Amino acid sequence: MPTGTRGQLYLSPAPHLSVFGRYPIPFKVEESGIRISVETSGTFSTYVRQTPTGRAEKKLGFADGDLLVNPVEPVHLPQEVTGMVEFHFLPIAIRPLSEIRVHLLFPVEIGVFSGTEDTYALVDVFSLARPKYSLYGTPERGVITRHIETEVYGDVPPTRPLHEGVFSLTINNTSRDWVWVSRAVFESSSLRIFWGTRVAMSGEMMVFSRQVGETWVNKMPPEDGMTEAVRVYPTRKSLIPEKPSYLMEYGVGD
Repeated sequence: MPTGTRGQLYLSPAPHLSVFGRYPIPFKVEESGIRISVETSGTFSTYVRQTPTGRAEKKLGFADGDLLVNPVEPVHLPQEVTGMVEFHFLPIAIRPLSEIRVHLLFPVEIGVFSGTEDTYALVDVFSLARPKYSLYGTPERGVITRHIETEVYGDVPPTRPLHEGVFSLTINNTSRDWVWVSRAVFESSSLRIFWGTRVAMSGEMMVFSRQVGETWVNKMPPEDGMTEAVRVYPTRKSLIPEKPSYLMEYGVGD
């Protein structure tokens, strides 16, 4: 766990991920075009964030404690319009009754939180990537998704951790037919993001036919030594229960 004294930075173990971690108020941090600062004045403080994609300034009703910065579910910008994430990639041919593992890229959104343990409050969300949205399914019954167009990699690709993360996906074709897979849709409430030397998630996709599949996200880190990120979904204490998996009924390919 990063440590420090008041007025100093809580730095993460990896220098190129130094934006992520806990920061005691007041502080300033800058990395890869991201500048975050909190200055105090009496019993209040001012939070300022500047990135190439925008600026935010907020008044905080406290002048002590710390703020936590970490990657969050990529569905919050420019505003939260959906709880679904869709990966779209070039079709992959999968043999009957077989399993493969691929690696996909996803845009990183960064959340800033105040509080500790179960009392976190979201202060800010921003990203160095511009969001896109699409429709999965029919206009009448489909769902809006955060659309992520990505390459498919056999090995974990190099990344810019403040821009993109790696989603490691195991695809299991349980049918007796060849299947072309080109999309995977997930419930954002089930996403678990981890960070260390990179930002990462992992999940699985069970393919039942060309039209139907089921997806879920793993709750364990993809590799040892990674820290699980605080999620936005639980901090909002939604009355809608978390869904552990998503049934894709509108096809697993184009």
